[in-house]
Amino acid sequence: MSIALNHTGRHILYSCEWPLYARHLSKVNYTEVAEYCNSWRNFDDIQDSWTSLKYVIDFTAAFQDQLVPAAGRGAWNDPDMLVIGNFGLSWAQEVTQMALWSIMAAPLLMSNDLRNINPRSQALLQNQEVIAINQDSLGAQGYRVLKANSFELWEKPLAGGSLAVSVTNRQEIGGAREFLLSRSDLWKGLACKEKCYLTQLLPTRYEYGSFNASFCLPLSVNPSSTVLLRVD
Repeated sequence: MSIALNHTGRHILYSCEWPLYARHLSKVNYTEVAEYCNSWRNFDDIQDSWTSLKYVIDFTAAFQDQLVPAAGRGAWNDPDMLVIGNFGLSWAQEVTQMALWSIMAAPLLMSNDLRNINPRSQALLQNQEVIAINQDSLGAQGYRVLKANSFELWEKPLAGGSLAVSVTNRQEIGGAREFLLSRSDLWKGLACKEKCYLTQLLPTRYEYGSFNASFCLPLSVNPSSTVLLRVD
């Protein structure tokens, strides 16, 4: 099918569910999948709930050693649709999905009713700086680098040596918690060798400014929410 579609000369995105079914029978050959498919599903259908969203995130992290190397320009792992703007997620959880789907370089396919979407969810889906991370020209998929004390740290290499970083608070009760982000956490300690410029994109935009190589930045992260940063 892939060969036939390419012979049409048209721009067609070919989405497969091959790995979703093959993983129950044998080890998936992701090199072969990426050769023939533009995007592919790996896990169960997402539902409009925080529980379902967590399952998808956890699956992606658990199998990232297989998934991340297969992804690249024209070939993407598809963790399924965005459920932002529906009814099952809180605002904090919507931020988490948008941030992590961008880090994962996932196809951004909406599932909501555009006639009834609330303005805040609409603005989140249309956030150009976040979309730019998702669609960065390097085409790299991000990955989880740290899981500790109910925090998860993910990073995604960007073109030009920049980096996208997300910090998720997996606790679901209580108030905001502080996560100390340092250079040693980023890109195996190789980021920000001299100076870097940090910009928070989610949940709100804030320019932290320039930092030297020994920076330690406290981030306040709400329960089940995520802080998304760009490091240039």
